[in-house]
Amino acid sequence: MIVTDKVPRLLAFTALVLSGCVGLPTTARAGDDARLNPVKQLCKDYIEGFGHPNTKLCYHHRLDGPRGIAALSSPEDVAKRQVRGKPMPYGYGSGIQDVPLENGQFLFALCDAYDATGDDDLAALARRVFQGMKLVATVSPEPGFVPRGPHPDGKSYYTDSSRDQTCAFVEAMWRYSASSLATADDRAFISDSLAKVARRMEKNDYVLMVEDGSHMAHVGWGWKQHTVIGAATLLGHLAAVKDATGDPHWGALYDRFGREKDAVRWHLLSVASANTWQPETLYSNQFFTSLAVLARTESDPARATLVGELMKTQAERALRSNVFDLRDWRRLDWAGDWSDEETQAALGPFGLTLAANTTVIDLYEKFDPRLFRAQSPREYRVNAKLLMGIPTVALHKALLSEDPALVREAGPYVKDMVDKMLEHGDGYTHGENFNRAVILGLHLVALGAEGSSH
Repeated sequence: MIVTDKVPRLLAFTALVLSGCVGLPTTARAGDDARLNPVKQLCKDYIEGFGHPNTKLCYHHRLDGPRGIAALSSPEDVAKRQVRGKPMPYGYGSGIQDVPLENGQFLFALCDAYDATGDDDLAALARRVFQGMKLVATVSPEPGFVPRGPHPDGKSYYTDSSRDQTCAFVEAMWRYSASSLATADDRAFISDSLAKVARRMEKNDYVLMVEDGSHMAHVGWGWKQHTVIGAATLLGHLAAVKDATGDPHWGALYDRFGREKDAVRWHLLSVASANTWQPETLYSNQFFTSLAVLARTESDPARATLVGELMKTQAERALRSNVFDLRDWRRLDWAGDWSDEETQAALGPFGLTLAANTTVIDLYEKFDPRLFRAQSPREYRVNAKLLMGIPTVALHKALLSEDPALVREAGPYVKDMVDKMLEHGDGYTHGENFNRAVILGLHLVALGAEGSSH
């Protein structure tokens, strides 16, 4: 079992900070309660706005607004595999479509922040989210299936899951198991739950299937593919499972798939692959959590270093590349089916042009949280999806890389994001941005705090 206070890369970074050899931004120095307290308040705001006491989970849509729980698809629509009366088997737009992903990344970050600080409030938050993830683990009658949901009724969910839901669930449960927060009973539950997921994936030859096994999930695909994402997914999954369960079967599979075809997967997880990944998307930060699991569990220092160097180089690419270059960033996530002319018209009011070389930092500097209340759907989409959402991807990668220089670079923007959400977040009604601001704040706390004393 790998425990966080024994993770070499995180320990090394913390030691550098404490020794003064590496300085974080002045907004996030070691032991600075002024940085921890706003993040804790933002966590509280997030749970109060998007969480539900019945499931202990947070949702994609705000639940404390005028519509309350009706902001989500109804259990009746979920049962029909619909959203707003239209067929949607994977629940996009329902508000429960990303429950394991968003809560999983939340729990992962909470554990990092707690193990670095020992803060009691963070401990209570992590235990709460873990209770919600236990429901995710048990709501389906199909062993090892990770659903999209559940709804706050505690039983309704969409049966067409995805790579991101499944991997985020596994990674979060592994991270809680590796934390000093976990009891022996918690670790036994996690071991059993992750073994069930792993057995289901093995049975299906590492193709993620819908609940009844009749076909591949909408965003499931085969995890054995020889691509960077395939290697990160398969090896990251097996690394988490073997570490949390201690079962040599999963360790043997991890080794076998790592050796396959002259260790092609480890070759893919090298710096040489950093600039050959498919274009970045609004969701490509999810693959970095798989890499983080690999970096933190791999016992071979050379392999751990290999993954760390890939993370650093790929995070630099995300921070520095031109967001409007389709070779580097997918436009679909924020522009949808707009033509170039429509896209340029939408960018114009923000002083942006498709012809300019524009980084995520350039975008974030145009972000205006007051436009969470914008009346124009187009203005709202550009501001929320492009100007805030896309930068969260690169900032998340920078923090997960744990590279001191990248953390210094990302830190001021993460602090600003937390502050802006504290001031204007009550106007944010749906999407991933509130969740991501919380996660980024927690990771910055973890990297800037004094080491845990236990």
